[in-house]
Amino acid sequence: MPGNTPPDTESTLFMTTASIIIPTCNRPDDLARCLRALASQLEQQSCEVIVSDDSRDERTREMLKKDFPAVKIASGPRCGPGANRNAGARVASGEWLIFLDDDVILAPHFLHAYCSAFATDTSQNIFHGLTEATPKKTSLLWEAPEVLEHLPCFPSCNFAIRQDLYAKSGGFDERYTPAFEDIEFASRLQGQGETCSYVPGAAVQHPLRPVPGAKKLAQRWEPRVISALDMGASPAALPLLLTKHVALVIASRFRGARPSWANARAALLFAGEFAWFLILLHGWLLQHAGAGRSPFWELQRSLGRTPVHYGL
Repeated sequence: MPGNTPPDTESTLFMTTASIIIPTCNRPDDLARCLRALASQLEQQSCEVIVSDDSRDERTREMLKKDFPAVKIASGPRCGPGANRNAGARVASGEWLIFLDDDVILAPHFLHAYCSAFATDTSQNIFHGLTEATPKKTSLLWEAPEVLEHLPCFPSCNFAIRQDLYAKSGGFDERYTPAFEDIEFASRLQGQGETCSYVPGAAVQHPLRPVPGAKKLAQRWEPRVISALDMGASPAALPLLLTKHVALVIASRFRGARPSWANARAALLFAGEFAWFLILLHGWLLQHAGAGRSPFWELQRSLGRTPVHYGL
């Protein structure tokens, strides 16, 4: 994997402490693989591991107590991934918070790369690492987050932030479920003048997952209703703006895609996603138009600092 440089065996222990926060939900086997990779890297670093568990059965807790007794377990609120990450952060004691997905495959020197960055780039408050989708995607029926170079917007599957900045920012906005919470969080931090440094050696592979069904895909667009309203879009104008945005995003997925039966199936799936989006949009507008707004985005709106076209 690119960016994996072995640490100097004579190097001293980094004194910066970090809390590694892993939200999980009903994936004990994937989580165990992630924790085994971490265990081999913890000896040289002063870190704690926190699993925030949203699972609806006891398999994950039983596995953790049996195989990883040193891991701190936080009870997830079962209100989406952002809320689950916040639950883990509330019990963290490290100066730094490192967020990981439960199914990522860590590079051998992942933790060393982050701790080295913490120790050497002391003016920086946020870092993100390399995230590589694996295996290579063969059709549009598979998905995984991927970051192969520096990006201003970091994915929540592999990033680190100073705990005091995280607390000051309010953490993830728990209204955003089942998606978009990391994009909103990164945008909010950028609005506060923060930048994110790239640590290629803090590398993970993110296994591909099957793209969910059409309705679940469509439900991922609900947070964009919340976001656009926060930024000042009117409920009357938003249906047209968002419908155009969704259509363009779906069309962009086919850029560079090769003709195949699998991609033809994906086209039907995405058509179903768009149909479900149109069905659900009216209810989302009724639900969120009269709800409270984010204080941060209210301020940005009053200062004229929201993204052009509300980020759509």
